[in-house]
Amino acid sequence: MRMNFRKTLQLVLCFIGLSLQGFGQSKVLEMTIDKDWVFSQAEKKEWLKASVPGCVHTDLLKHNKIEDPFFGTNEKKVQWIDKKDWIYQTSFTVDKNTSSHNHQELIFEGLDTYADVYLNEEKILSANNMFRTWKVDVKNILKEGKNTLKIYFHSPIKVAEPLWDEVGYPLYAINDDAKTGGTGDKKLSVMTRKAGYQYGWDWGPRLVSSGIYRPITLKSWGATTIENVHYTQHNMSEKNVTVKGKVNLTSHAKSKAKVQIVDAKSGVVYTDTKVKLSKGQNAVSFSFDIKNPKLWWSNGLGEQNLYTLKAQVTIDGEVQDEKVENIGIRTIELNTAKDEIGAAFSFRLNGQDVFMKGTNYIPGDMFLDRVSDEKLEETIKACADANMNMIRVWGGGTYERDLFYDLCDKYGLLVWQDFMFACSLYPGDEAFVENVKAEVKDNVIRLRNHPSLAMWCGNNEIEWAWFGWGIQKQMKWSEADSTKIINDYFRLFTEEIPNVLGEYDNRDYWASSPYFRKYGDHLENEGDRHLWDVWKGPKAWTYYKEHVPRFMSEYGYQGYPEVATLKNYVKEEDMNLWSPAMRNHQKAKYGNKRILKNVQKEFDVNGKDDFEKFVYISQMYQAYDVKFAVETHRRNMPHCMGTLYWQVNDCWPVASWASIDYEGRWKAVHYAVRDSYKNVIVSISEENKDFHIYTVSDKLEDESADLTLKVMDFDGKVIYENKELVQVQANSSKFQFVIPSTLVPLNRANLVVVAELSRDGKVIDRNEYFSIRNKDLALVTDYTLEQEIVKNADNSYSITLKTDKLLRGVKLESQDHTGSWSDNYFDMLPGESVEVVWYPSSDSTEEMSFKAITMNQMLSKQPVQKMSK
Repeated sequence: MRMNFRKTLQLVLCFIGLSLQGFGQSKVLEMTIDKDWVFSQAEKKEWLKASVPGCVHTDLLKHNKIEDPFFGTNEKKVQWIDKKDWIYQTSFTVDKNTSSHNHQELIFEGLDTYADVYLNEEKILSANNMFRTWKVDVKNILKEGKNTLKIYFHSPIKVAEPLWDEVGYPLYAINDDAKTGGTGDKKLSVMTRKAGYQYGWDWGPRLVSSGIYRPITLKSWGATTIENVHYTQHNMSEKNVTVKGKVNLTSHAKSKAKVQIVDAKSGVVYTDTKVKLSKGQNAVSFSFDIKNPKLWWSNGLGEQNLYTLKAQVTIDGEVQDEKVENIGIRTIELNTAKDEIGAAFSFRLNGQDVFMKGTNYIPGDMFLDRVSDEKLEETIKACADANMNMIRVWGGGTYERDLFYDLCDKYGLLVWQDFMFACSLYPGDEAFVENVKAEVKDNVIRLRNHPSLAMWCGNNEIEWAWFGWGIQKQMKWSEADSTKIINDYFRLFTEEIPNVLGEYDNRDYWASSPYFRKYGDHLENEGDRHLWDVWKGPKAWTYYKEHVPRFMSEYGYQGYPEVATLKNYVKEEDMNLWSPAMRNHQKAKYGNKRILKNVQKEFDVNGKDDFEKFVYISQMYQAYDVKFAVETHRRNMPHCMGTLYWQVNDCWPVASWASIDYEGRWKAVHYAVRDSYKNVIVSISEENKDFHIYTVSDKLEDESADLTLKVMDFDGKVIYENKELVQVQANSSKFQFVIPSTLVPLNRANLVVVAELSRDGKVIDRNEYFSIRNKDLALVTDYTLEQEIVKNADNSYSITLKTDKLLRGVKLESQDHTGSWSDNYFDMLPGESVEVVWYPSSDSTEEMSFKAITMNQMLSKQPVQKMSK
């Protein structure tokens, strides 16, 4: 009897265990359709294996059907691709469990762009917007067993051309490279809801692709499914925050359900609501409090605390669906309050006006499927490592995938999010407007819960183009056409887009960057500004001091990518400024001439110099330019409350404004930005030959520090020295001291001003300032640079350098391997010892060798100093 009872008990417990395995698991099934794809040019039906996500260009390249479009001048050889139609197709198997669900839905997250979709030979969708998510009910078409999915991509050129003709007047699109694309004077990019940069830009090639660039998913569900959840925060204090929102559901039929919001980490149930669901769409409101909330702060000001919340819907004790998202408790607003000179432009985070230190982000590759998760995180982390707290997603690319915003949440980068319009004018017909409204809705709902998302901006530079560039005269529109174009603009960006945005999110909206329509005559007093006069010339760096806006959202200077990067895309014999291959890797009009002309003002170089030298000098010029601008903006807070340089990344190997080149190598400017963006800096500004010393702090508390000032020559002789205790004021810039010109010799060719801020003997920041142009500096060439190289246990290398004379722009290079440096492109003072760590990309037992480049050598044509372990 005891044995029978024990066996019976075991069977019962086993049955309960099996039953509980299903409890708590969502009944929604999702299958990603990414296997066994093939593709063909539509007219040929020659099928080849395809990668999904992917695109036509990368698939052709994998099969050696085209040469690498990034190499040499190959870009011009592949312009035929966008004039052709392409077909992608696959088959997938649906099991009985999946087919038994009440609903099956195919979700297309990224179809680029004009795509007719067929399931089992039945047309289910005609897509016409790269930025939208397309959902199709396929319950009555999907079969148990084998199913076929075919996507016919129409040529974006062939589709757009008749649309252009229908408009009746030419539309403006300054960066559309119609000449290379062979479309004559038709700037077809504006007709298609597709990433503008694919059509060419002043840092990118013209490679207009088609394909499936984001996942396709089959979603199957029974009683109900969660479409999305919206979280909003109210009445935040140190002791409490109220979280309100809605769980938006679709239900198969009338039913009674329970909707919960649960802390996914702790299991705490915040809300438990019993509801009656009707057939179709339902919105279940909720409200709950979080006691003693841990706030989300931007990088440098605090922790990026995240709450992982799970919305869950249950019917009859069974979980039907759940959605897990991270939220951050914080308040964010764009402050544009009127003041005595105009209006502020600052971001207020958790009640604090925070100076924004950041950059502009473009798509990470011409072919979006090649931006791996690892590469994306590497870029975002590099921004955080450079002490940034804001990144602007620029309007000529794409709304980034979810991971981008997850990483910004993680690393504390506030996101200035453009809608996808840039430097162009667009049609105003109803079909176009309705398409845009659907695009806005899709992306606002998808991104609105991210704590990093700070604001939405309607477009990039369109108002500036209309009101400031004189394009109406350039385009020679009739008065009637001109009136219609600007009315279409106002309708889209001041009515339709903000109206849709306001329905689904409560963040601030800024119509255009810069907002030139309103602030054209008051660029330093109101709104944000883009300043390109220094790049275009002939303005010097000092122009930044004369034109300090309330917020600088774009500016910068070009520098060449590392030679090691260019060698993978340009032949050795083409490594000069004027070869066809190198010119093809310079997309800015007059770009090489501008770099050469301006660099020659600062350095003794010419276009025929050793190419490695010119690359090095161009990077140093770029670094000094951006450093000068950043310090100028920060010294002028709170008048100026943000600086976003153009740009952090490249989408291919090119001479550009990027601070990190296409292969991930930091250029000199990224190191300079990292130092200039530290939370506390000391800055030197020359005013009428006097040296004004400032401290700038983004911290929220005052602190004291030792300020040490020196004027020394390049041999180390100190001409002037002073040290005193100073108060570094919280969240402000403060003038601390002046070194009068009477204390410094008039001949400053061999002098450097050094300002150092320290506490308890630890250096907080150090800055060097040179009064005259670099080419006029009396840099010493007969110096000694001692070095010691030690391999560490973690496979990194510590390189200790010591010099007896001042060295300008010390650059270290690995001769053998790729990797990253703890610091680079730095100055060394006489008698100074500096330790730099090299982190190889992979483990190696080979002997490592390094070389040191200095401006002293480059400008005197001394040989590069090599080092070995």
